[in-house]
Amino acid sequence: MSAGVDGSISHLGSFLHQASVYGSDADFLAMALPFVQEGLDAGDQVLVASTAVNIDLIGGALGDRGDEAEFAETGSFGRRPPQRVAGFHRYWCRARRRGGRVRVLAEPVWTDRAERDVADWHRVESGLNVALAGTDMWMICPYDARMVPAAILAEARHTHPSMVVGRESRDCPEYTDPVAYARERDAAAPLPAPCEDAPEFVFADDLRPLRRFVADRAAVLGMADPADAATAAGEVGTYLSQVGGPAQVRLWLEPDAVVCDFHQESGRIADPFAGFRPPDLRPRPGDELWLARQLSERLEIRSTGEGCTVRLFWRPPRSVERYAPRG
Repeated sequence: MSAGVDGSISHLGSFLHQASVYGSDADFLAMALPFVQEGLDAGDQVLVASTAVNIDLIGGALGDRGDEAEFAETGSFGRRPPQRVAGFHRYWCRARRRGGRVRVLAEPVWTDRAERDVADWHRVESGLNVALAGTDMWMICPYDARMVPAAILAEARHTHPSMVVGRESRDCPEYTDPVAYARERDAAAPLPAPCEDAPEFVFADDLRPLRRFVADRAAVLGMADPADAATAAGEVGTYLSQVGGPAQVRLWLEPDAVVCDFHQESGRIADPFAGFRPPDLRPRPGDELWLARQLSERLEIRSTGEGCTVRLFWRPPRSVERYAPRG
């Protein structure tokens, strides 16, 4: 469905997720200023989470009305995808109490990201359509064509249902259902085999020995806070105990990460975004993985005919050079 950025959207009451590619300051303002001004006129709660340059552009264009909107450096909503999802959800929960719809201009940060990080951020752009589906937030994600590579601009059409140019909105024919999107990307990037030399623990349903095993191994591997690893592992264990039978658990050190791997031969995980949705008062499958995502640098899920795997990653200790990398 096509719509304008003039308040005529018929999606009111549901999450609306759009992208906007701009190639100049004028292009940016042609999209952003109407979105912000019309939101303020309608009594909506408006947040601009963008670069310092774009915040100054909008603030200057709004003049005396600048105080009516909220502004934040986009990086303040988290350097990792799960933090960003949680940050926007917290903002929505807080802002909606003041009345009106919640509008967010949310500019992703793509510069200085490794290839693995870029893939994770594409995934969260798609996952927002699932994680924030229960909100009435209207979010536009601006992409600066002067700085963002063409491949990333093209991917935005797969992760956003529509694109905004000025006041006009156009459907994205390339838009991919988020679950299908995640599965396609997972199939193209299978997880490497776990470290065979790492000690193995078989988890059935008792969380205490699982946490003890993970905390002890994390300490041996030099993690600064083994308790975080043990807590995250306990949440994964709680989730997997509802999915299938016993799970094999291993922890090992790689040059760029401490890795904790859960593999369950009899398990199947249908939702690749489990744990992206912040928990609420109604328990849902995958709530346990939300905390695990918050307490780790990255959490990967794979589910195939050979079972399911949940793999957690943390930053390596500073003394990583003392340990031999995986051979």
